[in-house]
Amino acid sequence: MATVVDILLRDQKITEDQLAKLKYESLQSGNPIENLILSDHIVSDEDLTKARSEAYNIPFIDLNDVELTRNALNAIDESTAKSHQVLIMSADDTSAKAAMADPLDIQSIRYLEQKIGKRIIPYFAVKDQLHYFLESKYGQQIESQVVQELEQAEENEVNVQDTHVDDISKVANSLKNAPVVKIINTVLDFGVKSKASDIHIEPLKDRLRFRYRINGILVEELSIPMSFAPSVVSRIKIMSKLKIDEKRIPQDGRFALKVENTEVDVRVSTLPTNYGEKVVMRLLKKTGGIPKLEESGLRGMAYKVYMDSLKDTSGIILITGPTGSGKTQTLASSLSLVNSATVNIVTLEDPIEIVIDGINQVQVNNEAGLTFASGLRSFLRQDPNIIMVGEIRDEETARLATQAALTGHLVFSTIHTNSAAGALPRLLDMGIETYLIASTIRTVVGQRLVRILCPDCKTLAVADDTVKIELKRILDGIHEFDIDKYIERSQAKTMQDNPALQLEPNKLYLYKPVGCSKCNNTGFTGRIGVFEVLSVTEKISQMVIQQRTEGELEFQAKQDGMITMIQDGYLKVLDGFTTLEEVLRVAKD
Repeated sequence: MATVVDILLRDQKITEDQLAKLKYESLQSGNPIENLILSDHIVSDEDLTKARSEAYNIPFIDLNDVELTRNALNAIDESTAKSHQVLIMSADDTSAKAAMADPLDIQSIRYLEQKIGKRIIPYFAVKDQLHYFLESKYGQQIESQVVQELEQAEENEVNVQDTHVDDISKVANSLKNAPVVKIINTVLDFGVKSKASDIHIEPLKDRLRFRYRINGILVEELSIPMSFAPSVVSRIKIMSKLKIDEKRIPQDGRFALKVENTEVDVRVSTLPTNYGEKVVMRLLKKTGGIPKLEESGLRGMAYKVYMDSLKDTSGIILITGPTGSGKTQTLASSLSLVNSATVNIVTLEDPIEIVIDGINQVQVNNEAGLTFASGLRSFLRQDPNIIMVGEIRDEETARLATQAALTGHLVFSTIHTNSAAGALPRLLDMGIETYLIASTIRTVVGQRLVRILCPDCKTLAVADDTVKIELKRILDGIHEFDIDKYIERSQAKTMQDNPALQLEPNKLYLYKPVGCSKCNNTGFTGRIGVFEVLSVTEKISQMVIQQRTEGELEFQAKQDGMITMIQDGYLKVLDGFTTLEEVLRVAKD
């Protein structure tokens, strides 16, 4: 019978020389050759798993080809599946097919057979793929998990509908061990694992709806009877240290939690509506590191212009865009680039979303009188080189920021405008003099986030002629840019990456979403930024002093070489990152 090594040698996955070295290393260390092959990354996990499958006569399964059912997943609980690295793919009355990282583990197979009362038919699965499916598929079972808790909750429901001040401690103690606690934990656990940015809990006429904002899009994942709404809201209020007897006015709070190795800050906002209180929880991860600027989607001339602005020692750099457009990440990436032992950096944020080692980060506390304006005044007495103010909201903060820039500080901040050019008139509206704006603002960045096409399932399709006309209309406006040559290069790269493709000449091919198990059948995974970077040149400074309009400022910036957000988005469409619809969803011409 052929061994694993024989099969790898036969399939030319390893060479005779590699095998000789492996045998020698195995003799010296006592480590089996298979382990050495894996640890040294000589062959891929998939190739090794397939070779083991053939050698031990146990079938191999590619989990991407399996349609998993809820009944199969519910055959064993999540903790058992993860601890034994097993995924039940299907089951009948007497047996169950199970994908396993190690089907040779007889003890695990016997334990599982006793647990479910059926014979286990094991299959080899690639370890990393199995781990991914265990995390994603069990994470998607929120509805079935909550239903189980609701069945228990119906028997022991805690009534908090008519809570009075004297009953608060009593209700808190009652909720401590109530099934609603497990429901909230399940809801939060799913939110973290699905990488949601927000969780919306909304009372409707006949149900309590749970929606998750994933990759910028709200998705309904769960609804439960309205009778549980008071208990759910009260539990979240207790966690956030809010008043559970106050239902007439909005409240804000926060709490922290840890899901596996992920630490998360949760910002809570409640709002009275006609059917009860709505709760929105924003999930802010403490872990995960600081994103690199070059990974954000900022590239080409825009990247160069922005990087040059980071070399300035004074002035203001503004990031513009609506809530959820990635401004905080851009600021964090920028600060990490300018951070060093030779500069003093202080930030004033509300809240502190990304912790940066070596930087003095301050949390706004309006109740204590620590606002953006008062904090900025204090910062100037702290001998800073670089200041970051989370947001310019009013004239006082804007004026202090410009004064700081005039006195030799580099100031980073954000402002809510629809475009980079719109930030300059906005400061004028706040009451800042034109000469101050012209002399302090160095660079303004406008940005949005678009969803990235799933690399595992996206597919090419011929674009309509109207799409090609629209692309040319927008992209022809780029200074010294030949769209036909760009499309030609883009198509050539597509054919190089996919040699089997036969593309028709003179046709525009664009990627479109399909949906698979890895992207939860959405066709998208993750997000990337579309940017416009406006450099305040001498010409634009003069136009600001003349109080020219936003449209005139943008036209001049484009003449100077600025690529607008929609143009950057369309270029990313041609490069296969996203779709035309996604770009049009967040950026308008």
